[in-house]
Amino acid sequence: MTDLTGDQWEPYWEDELIPSWEEQSDVPVNLEFAGFEGTGEQRLAALMQAGDPPEFYHATTSELGELINQGMTQDVTGVVEDLQDHWGDVLFDHTLQPLVGDRDDEFHSIPHGVYVGGCLNYRADVYEDLGLEVPETWDELRENARAIDEAGGEWEDMRGWALPGAPAGKSGSDFSNWLYNAGGLTWEEAGGDEVELAFEEQHVLPVLEMLQDMAEYSPDPSAVDWGTTIEYWIAGRMGQCFMNNAWLCGPAYFAGAEEVALNTEQALIPLRNDDVDPHTRGWILVNGTPIIDGSSNPDEAREFKRYMYGPERHVEASLMEPMRFIPPYEEIMETDEYQSAEIFQLEDGEFLRKNQHVMDEIVPELDVEIPSTPASNHVSAFNIPEEMTNRVVVEGEDPEDAYEWAYDEYERRIEEVRQQSNWQ
Repeated sequence: MTDLTGDQWEPYWEDELIPSWEEQSDVPVNLEFAGFEGTGEQRLAALMQAGDPPEFYHATTSELGELINQGMTQDVTGVVEDLQDHWGDVLFDHTLQPLVGDRDDEFHSIPHGVYVGGCLNYRADVYEDLGLEVPETWDELRENARAIDEAGGEWEDMRGWALPGAPAGKSGSDFSNWLYNAGGLTWEEAGGDEVELAFEEQHVLPVLEMLQDMAEYSPDPSAVDWGTTIEYWIAGRMGQCFMNNAWLCGPAYFAGAEEVALNTEQALIPLRNDDVDPHTRGWILVNGTPIIDGSSNPDEAREFKRYMYGPERHVEASLMEPMRFIPPYEEIMETDEYQSAEIFQLEDGEFLRKNQHVMDEIVPELDVEIPSTPASNHVSAFNIPEEMTNRVVVEGEDPEDAYEWAYDEYERRIEEVRQQSNWQ
């Protein structure tokens, strides 16, 4: 199962990667495409309940939390070490490892690509036309949103912000970035191999109040998620948003919205105010694939992943959606094959510059280990910040009431998943 879908990925899986693997291995692959926003999790749960789990499931780290915490994944350290022998060290490997006791160097996911979540994406041409500066504080960001929303003229149909408000998906990703830049964390170290809840009202309420403000400049938040954000951006209907990497540039360019793609720039997410000294300016993680315990052919699944990400193919895989994912190993981005790809030759190498800007200018402000354990990662599967956001910006619930619900839910869930953990 994979969420690597779309016009580039599906022909690659079906016409190139799988046929070439089957020809040299005589091992067939049964491929199933999973959707975003929780649909893949539901399908995976149904397969596992039926006793027919897939060998691997490509999805986000939060979606894999439950599998890893409950011991449903196999150690894939050997595969990762083999790939590192060729491509160099895994970037940000701490986001792939359980960080528990003497098992803290195990890999339970085979890296695919890097997501840098702490990126403000904005339309540089709109900023220039309206005389706006890249915001460094929330007040400045809010003022930019107001100015874009009220601009009229060439930008009459453009909204000043994209605020996701669905009770699953992008709203939780965005909330984490707001929380970090308010000076808060969800979890903090508690000694040994434990973390404890650090979800403090003094940090969370300002975020919820800011979301209420930004909803004024956004399309209906209940309709804003990963997919619609990309669609609205391509159509020129958004002036600013949070988005991983320079992801928006790829779909915009290949949809024929070249000016949108070229004028989409990335910057650090603004701080709540100049007095905040945050632990990190946003989240960063490596997406990947676990081998699921109890599947029928895990050994061949390992070999398939060695084939997909080995010396002959990893750069090719990294170029399927080259603006969505940054390669997960030190050396891939520096190879001639990567840098000479067609997309990175366009417009005097502008898109390669954007990826390099994210790595050189934004990542250093984010490359900090966020306290976590398999259990705390499992808790993220319950969409608590997503539901809290939805209650406030869609249902109109008072922020204090929504915060109290979320805090109680975190406490309840962390106790529940600790009892289920296979890492104690």
